Amino acid sequence: MIGLSIAILIRSFLFFPFTLETKDMLPTYSPGKRIYFHRFVNRSNLYLGDLVLVKHPTQEGKVVFSRISGKPGDTVQMKNKILYRNNHPEDISGVGSGFTLQFEDKRGAFPSSFSGRDNGEPLILKDRDYFLLCDNRDSCSDSRDFGPIPIENILGKAF
Repeated sequence: MIGLSIAILIRSFLFFPFTLETKDMLPTYSPGKRIYFHRFVNRSNLYLGDLVLVKHPTQEGKVVFSRISGKPGDTVQMKNKILYRNNHPEDISGVGSGFTLQFEDKRGAFPSSFSGRDNGEPLILKDRDYFLLCDNRDSCSDSRDFGPIPIENILGKAF
């Protein structure tokens, strides 16, 4: 009985599960994958490449599962679907444990060459803001669409 109570407390206050329902993180994670998150996040334990679950900034009740691609103070810019962080192209060698990012433009009449989300002006991230990108770049909503996410919107970090 005590063990069960402790398990419930740990799950309620420290960790929580989430089942991915979208293709946003392909090929790293497939829909239906169950991922565990710890709730206690702060600037000292958030790193580039970390997978986080965040409250969507404009859609009430929706969450987004993405990868931290820019931290407070960084200058980020999208050029031809590649993120430049502090004037250097992102290193995707560790993304997806040996997988590569997916670039499969299926946006119909307005392909990526016409999209502002894949080519934009430099943006300096504020003190508590993070820039998030999903692994399946052409089939998701991330910071290219809704802008930087304040740390207060980060619900948990995957482990």
